[in-house]
Amino acid sequence: MQAVLFPAPESIRIERVPDPTCAADEVIVQVARCGICGTDVHIYRNEYMSNFPVIPGHEFGGVIVETGKEVADFQVGDRVAVDPNLYCGHCDMCRNEMANHCLHWQGVGITRPGGFAEYVAAPARACYHLPDAMTDAQAAFIEPLACVVHAMKRIRVLPADPVLILGAGPMGLLLVQALRRMGASYVAVVEKQPARLELAKAMGASVAVPAGAEQDAALKEVAPRGFGVVIDATGVPAVIEGAFRYLRPRGTFLQFGVAPNQARVSVSPYDIFHNDWTIVGSFALCYTFLPAIDWLASGAIDVGPLVSHVAPLHDFADVFAKFAAGQTLKVHVHMG
Repeated sequence: MQAVLFPAPESIRIERVPDPTCAADEVIVQVARCGICGTDVHIYRNEYMSNFPVIPGHEFGGVIVETGKEVADFQVGDRVAVDPNLYCGHCDMCRNEMANHCLHWQGVGITRPGGFAEYVAAPARACYHLPDAMTDAQAAFIEPLACVVHAMKRIRVLPADPVLILGAGPMGLLLVQALRRMGASYVAVVEKQPARLELAKAMGASVAVPAGAEQDAALKEVAPRGFGVVIDATGVPAVIEGAFRYLRPRGTFLQFGVAPNQARVSVSPYDIFHNDWTIVGSFALCYTFLPAIDWLASGAIDVGPLVSHVAPLHDFADVFAKFAAGQTLKVHVHMG
């Protein structure tokens, strides 16, 4: 089969590799679409938890073409999405409802071959049936939306709380919609790209503020005492460090964007103490595929406008470079 390979950090090849084999508890999925994620960029730059070589890709859906002899809940021809986070189910973390911190965690497209390939082997327990009416484009958004659902479970948003999102990339735009669905009455977005600002307003943002020298004054006018919730959706250390100046007393800061694993920021411990701040992380997802599927299937979350490029597998290097440079929104790779 054809697959994208990161043979080493900052190296991409499209290669013919052996088809995956199907273990007794696994299925083989023929990939329809797979989305490029910011985490893929971190993997490429060796800023994440991957080993090399690796076939990347963890946002995908497709059709089952083979099932292992122990698989009972799926059959050939079923359309599925795959949760790439593989939990053992037996360790202390898994048994304490913290499976995303599984002591034996593996990741499809991260520590084992992923979805930028014609076929993927995945444990049947990680697969989810797709509604008949769900498109391949929607299926490729289940994983990122499941991350957003997990983030919504990590924080408390009161109806009167003004919320600030820093960054209006695909994940920031999903967060805008999710916060509106969760009852946030006012959502402000800061973003440097004008087209993304317009899309944020179309997605439900109350105000969209251009990033730059004037953003502090604009945000002060919107929320004179600060925001009840501030969310970083950029992963940029300088943006994260500056985010706390927008947080009001007893506010919550949510680190949602993925920063390089060696990045560091400076935050005043006195300010945390004095302002009663809550600082929350949100890592990946944790059994949140089903609500993500329901949100997409019901039309509650609109992902159509978030896809800016759809490209064949052999164009991966080109669209990946554009994505990494911030020249696209969500990029989907189709397998032909």
